[in-house]
Amino acid sequence: MFFGSNASSVTRSNLRASLVDGASYGVMVGLGETYFAAFALAIGLGEVAAGLVGSVPLFFGGMAQLISPAAVRWFGLEQRWVVFCGTLQAASLIPIAIAAMFGSISLLWLLVFASLYWASGLATGPAWNTWIERVVPSRLRISYFARRTKWAQATTLAGLVGGGMLLQLAEQGDWVTIGFAIAFFGASLFRFLSVAMLAMHRTEVRADANIVSQSGASFGLPADSDSTADSVSNADSDSAAGSDSAADSDEKAKPQRGAAETGTPPSSIGISAIRLLGYLVLVQGMVQLSGPYFSPYMLEKLSLSYRDFVTLLAITFVSKVLALSFWGNFSRRYGAKRLLWTGGIGIVPIASLWIVSSNFWWLAIIQMLSGVVWAAYELGFFLLIFDAVPVSRRTKMLTLYNFANCTAWCGGAAIGGGVLAYFGASQEAYWILFGISSIGRFCALGLLLGIQPGRRLVSRVRVRVLGVRPNGAFLDSPVLPTLQRRSSTAAMLATKAD
Repeated sequence: MFFGSNASSVTRSNLRASLVDGASYGVMVGLGETYFAAFALAIGLGEVAAGLVGSVPLFFGGMAQLISPAAVRWFGLEQRWVVFCGTLQAASLIPIAIAAMFGSISLLWLLVFASLYWASGLATGPAWNTWIERVVPSRLRISYFARRTKWAQATTLAGLVGGGMLLQLAEQGDWVTIGFAIAFFGASLFRFLSVAMLAMHRTEVRADANIVSQSGASFGLPADSDSTADSVSNADSDSAAGSDSAADSDEKAKPQRGAAETGTPPSSIGISAIRLLGYLVLVQGMVQLSGPYFSPYMLEKLSLSYRDFVTLLAITFVSKVLALSFWGNFSRRYGAKRLLWTGGIGIVPIASLWIVSSNFWWLAIIQMLSGVVWAAYELGFFLLIFDAVPVSRRTKMLTLYNFANCTAWCGGAAIGGGVLAYFGASQEAYWILFGISSIGRFCALGLLLGIQPGRRLVSRVRVRVLGVRPNGAFLDSPVLPTLQRRSSTAAMLATKAD
């Protein structure tokens, strides 16, 4: 049996529940929020509004993470806060589904419910990281999360494709808004199932699980929650550097040493990390100038059917997942800095390639390429950022990353929406956005020039996929307890190879 004969009945129950939780959550992601922008178009809110619905609410999600530690203290247990927020997220989809049944909702209310969706979803991050570490025994983590990740990826894809097929049938039968209602109700039900599985978990309150933030260093996580080399937690999508096999043989035996390993004082995040954050903000801002408007461009200007629309999304998703193994091997051989440069250069022309042709097969090639280069960019960025940050500051960095990421999404989308509205949302206006986006991504590369390669202490990081986007820039967040480090010898040899 996968969970092992030595696992207690409580542990086996927890692992099964967590597996169903991850799979159900994946269906919600693929079936629900992915189609918010398409829904806005279907009820006539317009192309600019469709882009804003897929981006502006993320700002409130980033803000919600800042209050999460205080909320956990008030609720008393991480699990209670996670279950509460999950319930709120599932409930936020219901009024959108009801609006779809009636075929009408104002932009303001759609933004309100979408913001509630993202705020409740992102607010669970720090608490969930702390809690889930106690759910899965360390001896089972590598094999268990490999399996859970595959289930989550498969169900996300199933939800994505299932939603597209449903909307295609609805379009042919002239009941499109009812199709959206079914999709959103279904997404809500699967999230409620996920919440039920979360509530079923039984874990003891650990003495060292301090949920109170100390000196700003721990945002809902104990300072040493990821200090063991085999600390691997849950993820809804695997962005692993390499395969799911075990890392170096001494990885499980040697604890991380925080600042001593990175050469960065515990009180400092580090210059390289700040530069990387600056690069992230600039890149994401440039990406989101055009990113939220790919859905309206595809559905309105190119008049793609829902079948073709979801096919292009699925191509990006699958190519991104498949590319991760290759880029993991690339990182081990050439380093995370070279991987980030490869991804950073690779994403530069992606947006402007949409100007060349509207042929479906050309777009399919672009989407496949997009998935590959975005996988390189995201994996390289995460490996570098956590290699540059001492263990005691990683939770703070994760909070800063999520907030900066969400703010950049919102800001870039708002500027892009203004440009689109100014030029009348014509096809040429979209091309202007695509061109500016590519130029901005190229200019952002200058911030990478001063980044140090690091000592390659972090060999693996998994991320949670929170949202699927047509341009390949998915919304995902790293899971701190999944960070794995190399042995000191391997790290030293790898660094010399640079």
